[in-house]
Amino acid sequence: MVYEGNAEERLVHQTETTAADLRGMDTEEMKAELARTALADTRITLVAPDGTILYDTDADPSTMANHADREEIFSARHGDEIVVHRRSATTGTDTVYAAVAVNDEDVVLRLAETRTSLPYYLRSLFVPLALAALLAAALSAALARTITRMVVTPLLSVDLDEPLESEAYEEVEPLLSRIATQRSELIGQNEQLEKSMNMRKEFTGNVSHEMKSPLQVIGGYAELIESGVAGPEDTKRFASLIRSESHAMRELIDDVLLLSKLDENAFGEPLPIDLSEVCLRAVARLENTTQAHGTEIRTDCPSGMLIFGSQALADQVVCNLLENAIRYGGGLVEVKVARCGENIELSVADNGPGIPDDQKERVFERFYRMDPSRSRETGGTGLGLAIVKHATQTMGGTSYTEDSELGGARLCVRVPAASA
Repeated sequence: MVYEGNAEERLVHQTETTAADLRGMDTEEMKAELARTALADTRITLVAPDGTILYDTDADPSTMANHADREEIFSARHGDEIVVHRRSATTGTDTVYAAVAVNDEDVVLRLAETRTSLPYYLRSLFVPLALAALLAAALSAALARTITRMVVTPLLSVDLDEPLESEAYEEVEPLLSRIATQRSELIGQNEQLEKSMNMRKEFTGNVSHEMKSPLQVIGGYAELIESGVAGPEDTKRFASLIRSESHAMRELIDDVLLLSKLDENAFGEPLPIDLSEVCLRAVARLENTTQAHGTEIRTDCPSGMLIFGSQALADQVVCNLLENAIRYGGGLVEVKVARCGENIELSVADNGPGIPDDQKERVFERFYRMDPSRSRETGGTGLGLAIVKHATQTMGGTSYTEDSELGGARLCVRVPAASA
């Protein structure tokens, strides 16, 4: 895929750049320099000419096997550029490697990144989504059978000998009265057999005719009950739950598709956007949600805060940050947009419980939730902040979180200003 090819080129470029920084150093200087190097989500390994590990960011070099026979190490020592995909024996993850010789002594620098392709990622979702769909279908079928039985049973239980004594819907009572009257007339004409038979035929025809209207009404009510609009309270509750779960699944898929588009950078040419205007529109759009949670939103969004990017991505970033603060905050949210050097910074702060230090980086991971039980209660896919992170990166920016002066969390994104 185009995305994976670009990622491999970036990894090779990063490896060559880092190796160039190490040239002219001895081994100890290289290790010290690498210890100061911070490459997000990237594993760094330094391999001696005999294949032993001199330095590794993810494992103790003394516990690692000799790497002289690794394909990328061998190729790097022979002047070739190569990118290798395989499962790491050290970390146990599917990994892509790029290696470059640092000096004439064949000391090799290797960089590695964990890779999960989009097809594999979607395949991993297939089983839970299929199970959820089957469960929803089973619940819908069971609910439909229950409702149909509730609708039809009173009709099937009508005693044609004593129709007025039967328990039936109010809408059917005129029909039952008609049946009772015609039956009485038929009994009174037993002496005239031919006439009685004709009346019986008429009776059958009238029953068929009169049944059409109430059955149409019953059918309409059955459809309303099945869709959760009408019916017993329990049925409404069950239908509401089914609808709610269907809505949640629709949202994850929408988020996954959005992440897929972000991975492929399928948002067209960037345009100038006033980030303050985006924030003010989002605050207005979320007014009902804000009121439902009893949240107060304060804004400090001066005009003229221009960035280059996609309007759709900017809306996603702002709305996801606001919804996260409303759901998990303590009732007060502050939204600020300000110039920060050559960047525009958007920050959303709340007075909620905050984010522990050891989880501040993880909140932007896909499907990561600090408190899964509370997330189920408040809603959300676990993808909102992941979308914020990737959308911000697509627009050339960064995202981070820190403690808020309000006592909770402060989530920020920085995007290059349009003037820069």
